[in-house]
Amino acid sequence: MAPWQRVAAALVAAGWGANQFAPMLLVYRAERGLTEQMVTGIFASYVGGLVPALLLSAWWSQRHGKRPMLRVSTVLMLVGSILLLMGADAPWLLIAGRVVGGVGIGFAMGPGTAWVKELSTDGPPGTGARRAALALTAGFALGPLVSGVLAQWLPGPLHLTYAVHLVVQTLATALVWNAPEVDPGDHPTPTVARVVHTVTQPWFLRTVLLTAPWVFGCASVSFAVMPSVIGPLPGLPRIAAAGALAGLTLGTSILLQPSMKRWASAHTTRVTAVGLAVTAVGMGLATAAALAPAWWWLPLIAVVLGSAHGLVLVGTMTTVELRTPAELLAATTAVTYCLTYIGFLSPYIIAVLSLAGPAWLALAAGAGIALVTTAWLAGQRHPTT
Repeated sequence: MAPWQRVAAALVAAGWGANQFAPMLLVYRAERGLTEQMVTGIFASYVGGLVPALLLSAWWSQRHGKRPMLRVSTVLMLVGSILLLMGADAPWLLIAGRVVGGVGIGFAMGPGTAWVKELSTDGPPGTGARRAALALTAGFALGPLVSGVLAQWLPGPLHLTYAVHLVVQTLATALVWNAPEVDPGDHPTPTVARVVHTVTQPWFLRTVLLTAPWVFGCASVSFAVMPSVIGPLPGLPRIAAAGALAGLTLGTSILLQPSMKRWASAHTTRVTAVGLAVTAVGMGLATAAALAPAWWWLPLIAVVLGSAHGLVLVGTMTTVELRTPAELLAATTAVTYCLTYIGFLSPYIIAVLSLAGPAWLALAAGAGIALVTTAWLAGQRHPTT
């Protein structure tokens, strides 16, 4: 394997562990009687570990290297799955497992993306960001797809799904443990002031701050919200369907991302704007599905919102790579990923809002916000940069 592929394998395993919980929402509701608000809260809880870990890892890896950070990440991802495996009858262990897993993937994403970029000198500008984004997205897709199949048709769904990830994570740990690091040069450790200056630049505010939360906001609506909104459908295996839906959503993103390579490098804002337009369409379809439930809405919404995920992710991450100095890339990437992960709160927000009114209202509001953001992006003075 090429050195960058060894690091990418660790990102795949981390993404797998982070998203394997998605189809398990239905399992814990059915077998343990947990409420919608409880399971979506557990699903979102790992953001609490992710955000501080992303920010801390950016500075720590700049001073001490990316490899030590990825080593710590792989160990934490193993611990997180062990806690989930032990938490079948203890929601607090599920929360602990999600938070530890959040810290684990937080330690991987920023340094891992920067490490893949340093090892991707064989491609044009933007290659490293796209390879890292593709690896993470592949993990996000495989995790729920496999766990959904295991939980639907094999015994011990509250244990077996996490045991399989432990095997995958162990293999990834062996691959990345001694992967070579590239000396990025004599760059000073970025100060908070320099990072704050970078993320308050007009280009960042225009194309990242307002759009990055939609990366996982739209994807999580597809696979964590819509199965519950549409409800049980005759003859459809719900748990496997939820996992397949996550796989289809993020698999669509994976298929789309490579084709965006050349366009994203030259027209990053256009890619992001198109992604937001597709998001608005997907949220509109989700609203219609909530008003007139039918099983065929699910794959249609998954493909549309998966396309939106890929477009917005490629647009934002390529913009960050092309506009950020090398010594600030890990820190700026960390801030960007923090913004994307805000979107994982959307299932919980919709579940809470559904206590006061129908879910279609929240989905329609999301479609409106995405449409307004699209119009604002399209009206910028420099749409090609």
